[in-house]
Amino acid sequence: MDTNKNNVAVSALYTAGTWQWARLPNADVVTPSDSEKIFRFVNRYLVWYRRLNPQTFSLRHQLLHRHAAIDYLLTHSGCTRTVEVACGFSPRGASFSANPAQEYIEIDLPDMIAFKRRQLEGSAEGQAILARENYTLCVGNILTLDFAKDFADRRTAVITEGLMMYFSREQQQPIWRSIAQLVTATDGLYVFDYIPLSEEPPRSWLGRLCHYFRVHVLRIKGDFAYDQRDRAAIADDLRSCGFGHVESFSTREIAKAWQLPESDVPSHTIIYCCRKATNPAAVSKEWV
Repeated sequence: MDTNKNNVAVSALYTAGTWQWARLPNADVVTPSDSEKIFRFVNRYLVWYRRLNPQTFSLRHQLLHRHAAIDYLLTHSGCTRTVEVACGFSPRGASFSANPAQEYIEIDLPDMIAFKRRQLEGSAEGQAILARENYTLCVGNILTLDFAKDFADRRTAVITEGLMMYFSREQQQPIWRSIAQLVTATDGLYVFDYIPLSEEPPRSWLGRLCHYFRVHVLRIKGDFAYDQRDRAAIADDLRSCGFGHVESFSTREIAKAWQLPESDVPSHTIIYCCRKATNPAAVSKEWV
């Protein structure tokens, strides 16, 4: 994954620029100044890419709808603690921790946490967020976290937004087993996004040719660890790891019902919502 001089992923800066562009609450407080430049640059490139692959969805709207859909599920979860792993420059923690009854823990790698802390320290609003007793920035790696051991004392939601596509199936499963133990113990919730290859928009013939040249000639394979599992197979894996009930939602299908911002713009990000075994009809009714 490409990083800047502060060892922060460029993708995290683009995503932060998206939240700032969409004027999400607290986005201005947590977003670094260089995000706007990266946001503009990537969008110029995407104009060309979408001409090459016209069925591709708008990336900024994909990210915006993903983020807002996760907010919706968290709001309706009934959880009083949230653990967001790979938080990046997400403004979610700053927003949800405004409620003193909600504990919010953000976890990321050391350079990312240090950068976000400096960003918050740079304004009076950010300093006030850092001073909240129910808001915590933590250094951690999802590959070594023991969720059930560290967070099992209250009803907890776990969020891994924009993360699971970087891990292979073999890497995902121990992570999911650890989170499932916590979700089962606390009647909590696990929410993440993952788009199976079978649901990615098809490339044009010229797009396929460029992709073949990039992967097989230039040997640039990218960071994502996608495989051939479809949505049902991923849900089966989640259940085998200990989640009793798994639902998946396409942002294209729920954008208007959940009142996502810019809902008239089509997107297709798949959001998975995982809980312990319960009455499926009762769970589904919560999201209507």
